[in-house]
Amino acid sequence: MGVQGFSTFIKKKTPKVGVIVDLLYESKKKNILIGIDGSSFIFHVANQLSKMNSLILFRNYIIEFFKVLKENNIQCCVFVDGFNAYDKVNEHEKRYKQRTELYRKCADQALFDVECKQISHYQFPHPLFSKEFTSILKEINVPVFVSKFEADKDLAQWALDNQSDNLLGIFSNDSDFFFFDTKCYYFPLDQLSFNQNSITMVGYTIDKISNSLSIKKNKLPFLAALIGNDQTKHIRGNKRFGLKNTQERAIYIVNLVKNQNCSDLVLIKEVYFVTPQDIEKIKNSIKNYSLESTIIESKDNIIIEENSKSKFRKSIISNLNIFNNQRKESEKNLEDVLFSISGHTSRIYNFSKLVYPPQYTTHRHCFEPSNVSFQNSILHFTTILSSHLFGLLVEFPDRAITKITEFVTDSSIQLLKLEYIPDYLPYSHHQCFSNQVSFNQRLFDYCKLLNSLSYYYTLSKNNTCLINPISFDFYNFYIITTWNFILSNSLKFTLKIEEWMIDTFIIQSLFLKNEIKIEFPLQNDMFQPLYIGEFFLVTLRWSLDLSDAMALPKYVISNGGNGSIQPCHFFETIYIHPLWRMANLNRKNKLFQNSKLSITDKLKCLFDQVSNLLTPLIINQFTFIKSQLCFQ
Repeated sequence: MGVQGFSTFIKKKTPKVGVIVDLLYESKKKNILIGIDGSSFIFHVANQLSKMNSLILFRNYIIEFFKVLKENNIQCCVFVDGFNAYDKVNEHEKRYKQRTELYRKCADQALFDVECKQISHYQFPHPLFSKEFTSILKEINVPVFVSKFEADKDLAQWALDNQSDNLLGIFSNDSDFFFFDTKCYYFPLDQLSFNQNSITMVGYTIDKISNSLSIKKNKLPFLAALIGNDQTKHIRGNKRFGLKNTQERAIYIVNLVKNQNCSDLVLIKEVYFVTPQDIEKIKNSIKNYSLESTIIESKDNIIIEENSKSKFRKSIISNLNIFNNQRKESEKNLEDVLFSISGHTSRIYNFSKLVYPPQYTTHRHCFEPSNVSFQNSILHFTTILSSHLFGLLVEFPDRAITKITEFVTDSSIQLLKLEYIPDYLPYSHHQCFSNQVSFNQRLFDYCKLLNSLSYYYTLSKNNTCLINPISFDFYNFYIITTWNFILSNSLKFTLKIEEWMIDTFIIQSLFLKNEIKIEFPLQNDMFQPLYIGEFFLVTLRWSLDLSDAMALPKYVISNGGNGSIQPCHFFETIYIHPLWRMANLNRKNKLFQNSKLSITDKLKCLFDQVSNLLTPLIINQFTFIKSQLCFQ
């Protein structure tokens, strides 16, 4: 993310450009305001954990970090990414291929790692981390803004608009922030040192970078475009100059710009074999660093001149009103449907296809071995969910012409494109958000898609009554429909899913839901629970998105029900693996195989080491969920 090679270059440069800042020390002198790039922060925190895919460890870290900020009167506002920007399509294709290759490599390693020597096979936090993050921030009253596109530009603009002695800086790992003139520090997260007694960072300002490089401040966006940012580094005519790596390229381009004795256009042609379209792409890339600025162009000069205007309303620090431009929910705008942090949507950034017709491109990847063909993959099974979701989001006038292009990969990690027409319900998200479609009808259609009609008939008492939103239980709703969908595809799934496996996942979820804390020793991950867990997580993600597009949380909340959920109550890696080992061993016990055993006795046999935690409440919840599952 950001400008290739520049971050490493500027951090190693001597004399040092960055300044060490102790946040807690600064907070003793005055009230401090900071902005945080939420997406960068999620990845940074996940990388600090002893198990990267643990939502419990993630939650504990986030709560502790913001608790320290609050105790020291450090106020903050968090910005989260929205749509993928259209001008970064090539960059997102590249990232997709890289992540898919890494996921498959990890899955292959786990599949053949019989002794389970690897601690964690995940290299990326799964998308439920995003929902968990916003859920925690809402819980502890930290202001969150979901940007329409990537958050960096909005966060930089917010910082400029809130320029004051109190605004200290921006936390991110996006090197684009080296080039925004925000009038405050940029703090790279990889240089953050945090504990209960100290938060130290290394801060960079555009003025110090300009002085260090001997390049005028207004030329730095031009420098970024030449070195190669997310928009320009994929230009086909990009010259390599025989350099070994991106850091060497950054140094080379810095010297070119510093010693520039020609027009900008001539220098661009020194770095790129450019077409007129490439020139336009470079100009737009430079413009992206300008905070509410205008472009002043001459015949061959494309430098940005600043003419800053305030875009966001300023924070009123004295009244602790950190951010008062929160996006409001609307029945009219698609982004307002998907960007509502009160909803359950897990991956709002995947819907850029619906903003840029006729583009309509999307991609998915998951933890799956390379020997699994697409036709037998989790991604293929869940296409029916994504297809109906896209159908809900497309307006009626566009339905006749809309096609979805989806990136997938074959076993050799070659990028393939699938084209399909979305599946349509007789209504769109607008009708749902304006309550033109009854709650019962929406639940019926949702349950039908997830092969859970018998559960719907339980809720509606065989369709004889209106389902009460006040008593509606989203937790049971998602657990039951997600597992029913998986079970309906289990005969085609690579692994045989046995009943004891489902029992294990349900029990771990109920322990999480009821916040029963268990101190399991940290153990290595195993392939089977990882792979089945991935099927569960992928299905749950689409279920959350469908639920939001159908405005189910909005309806329940507006009618007095409880619409809140916490993703950490559905799946937890440090619970599932010990419980799986326990159940896998005990299922071979002759006592467990006795068909006359009660549910309680079976569970206590299966999970003997935690049998004291199997309370009547847990047993009753388990019994109800199990009664609603349709085993093949």
